[in-house]
Amino acid sequence: MKFRTGMSKPACWVGLLAALWLGGQVVPAPAPQHREPEAPNGYIKALEDPARDQWQMPEEVIDKLELKLGDDVADLGAGSGYFTVRLARAVGPSGRVYAVDTDPRMLAYIERRAEEDQLDNIQTILADPDDPKLGSASVDLIFLCNVLHHISNRGRYYPLLAEALKPGGRLVNIDFHKRKSPLGPPVEERIAKKDVVKEVRPAGFRLVKEFDFLKYQYFLVFER
Repeated sequence: MKFRTGMSKPACWVGLLAALWLGGQVVPAPAPQHREPEAPNGYIKALEDPARDQWQMPEEVIDKLELKLGDDVADLGAGSGYFTVRLARAVGPSGRVYAVDTDPRMLAYIERRAEEDQLDNIQTILADPDDPKLGSASVDLIFLCNVLHHISNRGRYYPLLAEALKPGGRLVNIDFHKRKSPLGPPVEERIAKKDVVKEVRPAGFRLVKEFDFLKYQYFLVFER
């Protein structure tokens, strides 16, 4: 199994999304072309803002994933590693978390963070906006949080995710409800829950579980 980690033009799904949370205010979302963020430190600060924990509830999210020691997980649009480090702890030293992003600066930050936290089971992957660069049948779970609505050609993207999953693997998507909320992207740029369920079906995914404890977001679990 070989993972491609070559360099490409910087762009960042989650790094771009972080601008939506600065100061807790809704601001214009990035263009779908994934333009390059100019101040990664600002995005990282926003993504790691302790206030995010109050509505993102990361520990509860990880608990609901029911990960096993030794699982391999892809954190798609990993950004600052907000979920990456938590996933890495959940799967333990025998597991692996692939931090996938399109911005090499964010991946470099995750690498430094993993080293400081002594998490040897994190591997970064530099992806393209339309290709996660995951190996075939390489992961037990693909995790996306506040990312999917930034992916333009999702019809082409979903089959790549299906191919990357091991037999019995799961796809998890957390994103903002398509309604007004105090934070998050403009409503017109969000994807309704029912539309996500419909979009992934041609790639062989079916909804098997749903959680409703997040205040602003839906939490969907799919299997092939």
